[in-house]
Amino acid sequence: MLTNELKMEQSNLSGVLAENLFQILEQKQAIELFALQWLSEERQKPLNNITDFLYGDRTFTRVVLFTDAGRIFYRSSPRGQADNADEDIKSLLDEMSRDPGVRVILKEDGALQPPWQIPFLFPLKKGTEFKGAMLLELDIGYFLNLVQEINIGRTGRITLFSHRGAELVRFESGGLAIGGSWPRGRMAEAFEKASGSGTFSYPGSGDHYLTYRRINTYPLVITVSQGLDEFFREHRHNERQLFIILTVLTAICILAVWMLVKMINRNHQYLEALSASNRENKELIKKLALEHQASAKAASVDPLTELYNRRLFVSLSAKSLARARRNKLTYAILFIDLDRFKKINDSLGHHVGDLLLIEVARRLVDCTRDSDIVGRIGGDEFVVMLTDMSTEEDITPVVDKIMAAISAPYENLDGNRIITSPSIGIALYPRDGEDIDALLSNADAAMYKSKHSGRGRYSFFDASLNRVSVQSFRLEQRMPSAIAGGEFVLHYQPKIRLADYRVVGLESLVRWDHPEFQLIYPSDFIDIAEETGLITDLGIWILEAACRQVVRWKEQGLEPVPVAVNISPLELKDRGYAEKFLAVLAGYRLPPSCIEAEITENAFIHEKDVVVKNLSHLMSKGVKVSLDDFGKGFSNLDHIRSLPIHTLKIDRSFVQEIRNRHNDNPIVSSTIILAKKLNLTIVAEGVETHDQLINLKVAGCDEVQGYFFSRPVPEQEIRGFIRSPIRSV
Repeated sequence: MLTNELKMEQSNLSGVLAENLFQILEQKQAIELFALQWLSEERQKPLNNITDFLYGDRTFTRVVLFTDAGRIFYRSSPRGQADNADEDIKSLLDEMSRDPGVRVILKEDGALQPPWQIPFLFPLKKGTEFKGAMLLELDIGYFLNLVQEINIGRTGRITLFSHRGAELVRFESGGLAIGGSWPRGRMAEAFEKASGSGTFSYPGSGDHYLTYRRINTYPLVITVSQGLDEFFREHRHNERQLFIILTVLTAICILAVWMLVKMINRNHQYLEALSASNRENKELIKKLALEHQASAKAASVDPLTELYNRRLFVSLSAKSLARARRNKLTYAILFIDLDRFKKINDSLGHHVGDLLLIEVARRLVDCTRDSDIVGRIGGDEFVVMLTDMSTEEDITPVVDKIMAAISAPYENLDGNRIITSPSIGIALYPRDGEDIDALLSNADAAMYKSKHSGRGRYSFFDASLNRVSVQSFRLEQRMPSAIAGGEFVLHYQPKIRLADYRVVGLESLVRWDHPEFQLIYPSDFIDIAEETGLITDLGIWILEAACRQVVRWKEQGLEPVPVAVNISPLELKDRGYAEKFLAVLAGYRLPPSCIEAEITENAFIHEKDVVVKNLSHLMSKGVKVSLDDFGKGFSNLDHIRSLPIHTLKIDRSFVQEIRNRHNDNPIVSSTIILAKKLNLTIVAEGVETHDQLINLKVAGCDEVQGYFFSRPVPEQEIRGFIRSPIRSV
């Protein structure tokens, strides 16, 4: 009877402690979400949201994130032993990719390192794909805070084991202890079930009654034990008292009866206290269960719009597709992105942006049926699965309805009237994919087609989009190693002075000599370089390659003309770019007159002050600056007056309009006249015919560049223009 009471008390206590630890460890879901977003979508952004999360809750003292190859891409504090990307970690990651379970990282002897943290290694998975791992160190101080108010007696112990029987931390009357002397094999064998109890012998401490409980989904076991001698000591004392009282009963019957009543009352109070404790424990467990349900809902539903989040949307959609395989009906995935949402957020604030997202979610629900699935997967991106459609033609009216609903004005969003539109991509089951991941990917590609086609429209998936997307992705992945490995080459196009038809300069144009796709032109990879931020590395490579070529020509006895390099707007936003540019020239011992800088008009759209300061510094040191593609962007000649440039290059689109007479294109003529008044050198790009050449010369153009004289050619072919700079017409 007494051991049953002890078992019940220990079982309740171990259950409460196990549930508490489970809830704390479940907080890793937030960090896991941030890490997966970084791995899947935004690898260039810093993971400040994880740092902010750790500052708000100090349960986890440290976070380290690994890619699937073992590379550390985030740590919340300096390196520790447990997160070294050595063979042990790589071995654990290889094992985890096959068996994605949670690991507790221990030394070979089963001890913790560092001793006051418990390091857990969690897999990072996107669907079934293993993406990496997350190392979290749980502060053992949290365990102390959890158990220090519990009265466990002189011999009582509360112990945290790994599921393999290694003792991690122990709380007893003397305080908190790390590690212990339990027989590991015996405890691992005892922990095969989810919970249990029995009599165990501590080394040197006699028999203890022990109750254990596994922590749900985690490789941890919590045990509560108490020495049997201590537990029965009070009852043996009562028995001795009772024996003395019974011997005295023969003489003092009334006293004996009084003592008996007192004992009965005391036992009754003990049972009532035990019953009350039992009720409190049940209430606590019930409360924890409700909190667990609430946290599970928060992990499955978008808190802002109350739509399904990505995880639950994918899960429900996968189940719907399983039904679709049986009923042979058409299903559709709609990938929806709000146009100009970032501009709304930046100009009116995130509060208004949130109100807009809530209203868009409401309109989406109103436009769909109860059987359809609507979710928000992040930012301003929504997804809808249209289920049980008889034919593909039935989908278009629903999409038209959604387009009209979202495009309708949003009145009084915190006093603002907002008009936006959606860009929608549509992928059909089974035509465009038979699983949810393929359908989402293809719908996403179709959505980007809608955006590039002018926004405010929808597009069905085209298989050719996927091929372009795959090639772009492969180029993006290879670009860092291609820059370092010298896969890029420079071609050169001459600039001809019309006064004497002499070659007075070369423009360097980068090409990618890809081992698989062969020669790739800038239009296919410059946008990728700018989106990933690799344009700065590529820009420095181009500048150094041009300098090396000029030095090589001089060593060969040639007299090279100035070589122009194109500079990205992103490079010019770096406050120290001018110094880097001049440092490269100094490293090759070249005067500034050997290398010219070519920029485009959109370099002045953002952070104009920084850009102007960099260009002014280059000009002050003798570097000539040309404004390329003039007339294609936003600038006019009045605006040009304030810019630090030497040369104006007229875009080829204006030159192509020239046919037989120079006044066929008054824009070119007036541009040349006004630019000369500003003391600018004029270069016409894209000259392809003799008529264009003559008309430009009559109009007063200084220099020309185009296929009439030469296409951009490799270094071996451009040497002829350097050796014989006078060209015949």
